[in-house]
Amino acid sequence: MTGKPEQTDAKAERFHRLCREELPILRGGVYRILGNAADTDDVVQEALLRAYRSYASFREDAVLLNWVYRIAINCAYDFLRRRRRQAEAQQGYVDTAEASGDAEETERRLKRLEEAVAKLPETYREALVWGNLSELSGHEAAARLGCTENTLYQRVFKAKQMLKRLLAQEDEDGR
Repeated sequence: MTGKPEQTDAKAERFHRLCREELPILRGGVYRILGNAADTDDVVQEALLRAYRSYASFREDAVLLNWVYRIAINCAYDFLRRRRRQAEAQQGYVDTAEASGDAEETERRLKRLEEAVAKLPETYREALVWGNLSELSGHEAAARLGCTENTLYQRVFKAKQMLKRLLAQEDEDGR
């Protein structure tokens, strides 16, 4: 038997021990950022999953708790950014509905936007949906699309430009 499986088993045991023994430290750090126990549990779970998946890149000479703690803190800040983006997007819809004063007008605008999104090339449509409209982090959306985060953001930017042009063209055509 080679030494590789034993090394993998030792690393896995080290990670599992950390999860059992240091979970209160991880939860405490994340809770101080989020201030909500349910969200804290979700973010800690996500962080542990990310750490476990990328454990092969962990440097043996580093402190495992510090590494996982940093991942958990980054996940907490990612969660807050996602929540803020969602709140801003929802507020934009509310502002639009209030400005029009008409639910039918809002429905018509959303339908028009959906139709314009459907006309985008698949690459840009997927980037917009996964990178902007989903609850995934930029890292997760990019991984799902098989590209880097930078590429994802470039595609989202270009998709938004295309949407503006499509909607402006439809306005000019008297839609």
